[in-house]
Amino acid sequence: MVSVDNVKVITSTIINFEDHKTRIEKILLKTGLERIRLSAWKGDKAISRSIILSEEELFDLLNQAIHSGVLNRNFIGKLRERIEI
Repeated sequence: MVSVDNVKVITSTIINFEDHKTRIEKILLKTGLERIRLSAWKGDKAISRSIILSEEELFDLLNQAIHSGVLNRNFIGKLRERIEI
């Protein structure tokens, strides 16, 4: 687990739901590694529970993450390559 003090947010996007917000961020660790962080927020406080999304909500979150630069635009191509359908 990574503490907040050890990361720098590179870019992020937020989806607003009825009672909370879900945030996806690209972060830079002090080690130089880039990672993706998902979190849920109610007001100004992080929610310490699982993030529960419908398929449509997950699609919206991923779409915004790609368009805002959190996920690389090549993400979809890489996803197709790695998942057997």
